[in-house]
Amino acid sequence: MRTPLGTAEAMLTAVMNRSLDGVLETFSPEADAYVFVEGPRWTTRGGDRIAAGWRAYFEAPISITAFRWVEGPFTFESDTLAQVCGVVDYDIVGDGKVGRLRMRMTWLVRRENDEWRIVHEHGSQPLADPYGAGDWWPEGATPLS
Repeated sequence: MRTPLGTAEAMLTAVMNRSLDGVLETFSPEADAYVFVEGPRWTTRGGDRIAAGWRAYFEAPISITAFRWVEGPFTFESDTLAQVCGVVDYDIVGDGKVGRLRMRMTWLVRRENDEWRIVHEHGSQPLADPYGAGDWWPEGATPLS
Protein backbone atom coordinates (compact mmCIF):
# COMPACT_ATOMS: atom_id res chain seq x y z
CA MET A 1 0.00 0.00 0.00
CA ARG A 2 1.25 3.49 -0.86
CA THR A 3 1.80 6.00 1.91
CA PRO A 4 -0.22 9.23 1.90
CA LEU A 5 2.81 11.07 0.45
CA GLY A 6 3.21 8.27 -2.09
CA THR A 7 -0.41 8.77 -3.15
CA ALA A 8 0.05 12.54 -3.71
CA GLU A 9 3.29 12.00 -5.62
CA ALA A 10 1.76 9.13 -7.66
CA MET A 11 -1.01 11.53 -8.68
CA LEU A 12 1.50 14.19 -9.73
CA THR A 13 3.59 11.64 -11.63
CA ALA A 14 0.48 10.37 -13.43
CA VAL A 15 -0.37 13.97 -14.38
CA MET A 16 3.13 14.41 -15.83
CA ASN A 17 2.80 11.08 -17.68
CA ARG A 18 -0.64 12.10 -19.01
CA SER A 19 -2.13 8.94 -17.48
CA LEU A 20 -5.81 9.51 -16.76
CA ASP A 21 -6.16 6.04 -15.22
CA GLY A 22 -3.14 6.71 -13.01
CA VAL A 23 -4.61 9.98 -11.78
CA LEU A 24 -8.07 8.53 -11.16
CA GLU A 25 -6.73 5.59 -9.15
CA THR A 26 -5.34 8.09 -6.62
CA PHE A 27 -8.65 9.95 -6.12
CA SER A 28 -11.63 8.75 -4.16
CA PRO A 29 -14.62 7.86 -6.35
CA GLU A 30 -16.96 8.72 -3.45
CA ALA A 31 -19.61 11.46 -3.59
CA ASP A 32 -18.05 13.38 -0.68
CA ALA A 33 -14.69 13.95 -2.41
CA TYR A 34 -14.24 17.71 -2.87
CA VAL A 35 -11.40 19.50 -4.65
CA PHE A 36 -10.41 23.12 -5.18
CA VAL A 37 -8.98 23.06 -8.68
CA GLU A 38 -6.83 25.64 -10.37
CA GLY A 39 -8.43 27.29 -13.33
CA PRO A 40 -11.75 29.03 -13.84
CA ARG A 41 -13.84 26.90 -11.46
CA TRP A 42 -14.03 27.27 -7.71
CA THR A 43 -14.74 23.66 -6.73
CA THR A 44 -15.52 20.17 -7.96
CA ARG A 45 -17.53 17.81 -5.74
CA GLY A 46 -17.98 14.08 -6.18
CA GLY A 47 -15.78 11.36 -7.63
CA ASP A 48 -17.68 11.30 -10.93
CA ARG A 49 -17.25 15.07 -11.44
CA ILE A 50 -13.58 14.91 -10.41
CA ALA A 51 -13.05 12.19 -13.03
CA ALA A 52 -14.81 14.31 -15.68
CA GLY A 53 -12.61 17.27 -14.73
CA TRP A 54 -9.43 15.25 -15.18
CA ARG A 55 -10.65 13.97 -18.56
CA ALA A 56 -11.17 17.58 -19.66
CA TYR A 57 -7.73 18.56 -18.29
CA PHE A 58 -6.00 15.95 -20.44
CA GLU A 59 -7.89 17.18 -23.53
CA ALA A 60 -6.80 20.81 -22.94
CA PRO A 61 -3.57 22.33 -24.34
CA ILE A 62 -1.96 22.38 -20.88
CA SER A 63 0.39 20.07 -19.01
CA ILE A 64 2.70 19.71 -16.05
CA THR A 65 6.10 18.39 -17.14
CA ALA A 66 7.89 18.28 -13.75
CA PHE A 67 7.34 19.02 -10.08
CA ARG A 68 9.63 19.60 -7.12
CA TRP A 69 9.02 20.27 -3.45
CA VAL A 70 10.25 23.75 -2.46
CA GLU A 71 9.05 23.45 1.14
CA GLY A 72 8.06 20.15 2.70
CA PRO A 73 6.47 17.80 2.08
CA PHE A 74 4.90 17.66 5.51
CA THR A 75 2.60 14.78 6.42
CA PHE A 76 0.23 14.29 9.33
CA GLU A 77 -1.40 10.90 9.63
CA SER A 78 -4.00 9.02 11.66
CA ASP A 79 -5.44 5.55 11.08
CA THR A 80 -7.96 6.70 8.46
CA LEU A 81 -7.02 10.25 7.43
CA ALA A 82 -3.79 11.97 6.46
CA GLN A 83 -2.70 15.34 5.17
CA VAL A 84 0.17 16.00 2.77
CA CYS A 85 1.16 19.63 2.31
CA GLY A 86 3.95 21.92 1.21
CA VAL A 87 5.03 24.30 -1.53
CA VAL A 88 5.51 22.79 -4.98
CA ASP A 89 7.09 24.21 -8.14
CA TYR A 90 5.48 22.90 -11.31
CA ASP A 91 7.08 23.17 -14.74
CA ILE A 92 4.11 23.84 -16.99
CA VAL A 93 3.15 24.18 -20.62
CA GLY A 94 0.05 26.15 -21.50
CA ASP A 95 -0.97 26.54 -25.13
CA GLY A 96 2.65 26.07 -26.23
CA LYS A 97 4.12 28.48 -23.66
CA VAL A 98 6.56 27.14 -21.06
CA GLY A 99 6.61 28.43 -17.49
CA ARG A 100 6.88 27.69 -13.80
CA LEU A 101 4.00 27.73 -11.36
CA ARG A 102 4.61 27.78 -7.58
CA MET A 103 1.67 26.59 -5.49
CA ARG A 104 0.89 25.98 -1.83
CA MET A 105 -0.56 22.47 -2.01
CA THR A 106 -2.60 20.37 0.40
CA TRP A 107 -3.97 16.88 -0.13
CA LEU A 108 -6.30 15.19 2.34
CA VAL A 109 -6.22 11.44 1.84
CA ARG A 110 -8.48 8.82 3.36
CA ARG A 111 -7.96 5.10 3.74
CA GLU A 112 -10.53 3.37 1.51
CA ASN A 113 -10.42 -0.41 1.04
CA ASP A 114 -6.82 -0.49 2.30
CA GLU A 115 -5.66 2.22 -0.15
CA TRP A 116 -4.97 5.89 0.51
CA ARG A 117 -7.21 7.95 -1.80
CA ILE A 118 -7.33 11.71 -2.26
CA VAL A 119 -10.62 13.15 -0.97
CA HIS A 120 -9.54 16.79 -1.05
CA GLU A 121 -6.93 18.69 -3.04
CA HIS A 122 -6.23 22.40 -2.69
CA GLY A 123 -3.68 24.55 -4.47
CA SER A 124 -3.31 28.27 -3.87
CA GLN A 125 -1.00 31.24 -4.18
CA PRO A 126 -0.70 34.26 -1.89
CA LEU A 127 -2.68 37.32 -2.92
CA ALA A 128 -0.60 40.47 -3.35
CA ASP A 129 -2.75 42.65 -1.07
CA PRO A 130 -5.89 40.76 0.02
CA TYR A 131 -7.14 43.42 2.47
CA GLY A 132 -6.06 46.47 0.49
CA ALA A 133 -3.91 47.59 3.43
CA GLY A 134 -0.44 46.34 2.48
CA ASP A 135 1.47 43.53 4.15
CA TRP A 136 0.44 42.93 7.75
CA TRP A 137 3.81 41.34 8.58
CA PRO A 138 5.91 43.86 10.58
CA GLU A 139 8.84 45.32 8.66
CA GLY A 140 12.11 43.62 9.59
CA ALA A 141 10.36 40.60 11.12
CA THR A 142 11.47 37.15 10.00
CA PRO A 143 8.68 34.76 9.00
CA LEU A 144 8.63 31.51 10.94
CA SER A 145 8.91 28.44 8.78
